[in-house]
Amino acid sequence: MGHIFRRELLDQLTSFKFAAGLLLILILSGINGAVFSFLYKNESAEHRQVQRRWESQLAERKKLDDLPNQVFDVLKTPLKTAFLASGGQDRLPNEYYFTINIWGDMPGTRRAFSQNVLIESFKAVDWSFLVGTAFSLLALVFVYDSVSGEKAQGTLKLLQTYSLSRNAILFGKLLANLATLLVMLLAGMLLSLILLLFGGVEIGPAELARAGLFLLLALFYITLFLSIGFFLSTVTHRPTATMVLAVMVWVVSIVVIPGAGALLIQRLRKLPTTNEIWESSSRAWSQVEEEYHGESSTWRGREMGKADNYLSERRSTVAQNKRKHLQEAIWEDYLRKKFEQASIVRSISSLSPTGVFEYGAESLNGAGVLREELLVAQGHQYRSQIEEWIRQRDLADSESPHLCFQPGYLSLASLQTASIPRFMYHEPSVADGLRDALWKVVLLSAETLVMLFAAVLAFQRYDVR
Repeated sequence: MGHIFRRELLDQLTSFKFAAGLLLILILSGINGAVFSFLYKNESAEHRQVQRRWESQLAERKKLDDLPNQVFDVLKTPLKTAFLASGGQDRLPNEYYFTINIWGDMPGTRRAFSQNVLIESFKAVDWSFLVGTAFSLLALVFVYDSVSGEKAQGTLKLLQTYSLSRNAILFGKLLANLATLLVMLLAGMLLSLILLLFGGVEIGPAELARAGLFLLLALFYITLFLSIGFFLSTVTHRPTATMVLAVMVWVVSIVVIPGAGALLIQRLRKLPTTNEIWESSSRAWSQVEEEYHGESSTWRGREMGKADNYLSERRSTVAQNKRKHLQEAIWEDYLRKKFEQASIVRSISSLSPTGVFEYGAESLNGAGVLREELLVAQGHQYRSQIEEWIRQRDLADSESPHLCFQPGYLSLASLQTASIPRFMYHEPSVADGLRDALWKVVLLSAETLVMLFAAVLAFQRYDVR
């Protein structure tokens, strides 16, 4: 096997397709390092600007009674390892916002940072894209003629005259091609990391750990496509036929199956329209009005309500808090359906090895839908923290009507804005990402072993004459 490995490795490293492939990978990796270092620096600056703007708005709140009118921003920090697997971070929301005012707008998500149209086209060139698209094609190109091509030249029959088993020939070729592609991958990763470091992105132990896990996942994926290439090369007798089949398999894996998931979900699991959401919200209002017999919104003012200890206002506060909770539940249900829709698309796309790999890479990197779900979950926790903080401060003021959270009916005591809890986004840990990616890693490993076994079995039965 060692002889086959050295012979195949030398042939590949000195081939034109290695030189061309390496040049392509270095160009794409250079784009990756340059673009993502610029994006991270730009988003970090905008993140600080948004925080400063929010702090200046908060500084204008002089008493506790002013806080219900404050919009609270829950911001994701820029993803330092977006270069690895961005997970569509340029398209997904990076801010969750809310007000505690019972008359305030519904909570929501949005993009708080601007987008640079000049580099939109390059945002998808992350490591996940490079391996998922470029290396899968390179793996097929490198091995499509490894069996059928050698048979056509007569060298495969010659190899059989030596004391070499068929498994030794197959695994020697497989390992040599894997080593060749690994050289290209490591060269690209190294160039990208160097450009990122020079671009001001700090790469620490956590980032290196994610890169290491990504590399292991990439090796399984590349081995899978090498096995597919060997299998196709053994079920045909002409290299041209093998190449046609390889291209078909690649297109189905990269384009057809992932695209089918997005198309199917739009037909099978439609999201409510904006009009439908507003109609549901209107019904929630009508429900509360009917329950409280049209007396759900009586506000006589702070001084006039003192006479009966704000009896009407307390009833109205309960009613309007109920109405707001009902309307927010409608939005939460819409958001839940969005996450469910995304989960189904991922499941359908995972029928493709490329889908399994790319979603696995996103999970390892703590990106994609996982990061958006975490943003909303942390936003909910922060809102509960803010509401409880205001309640406790309001209860400490005996002069307050304690009608949370109706402006004009909370404490008028002066407010020290520095004491207000601030939000701090917590990124998913490497362990969190590994747990989320576990089933994808297992599935990809199983597919690789099955395809490798199929290639071995087909080669054992291959007619070398």
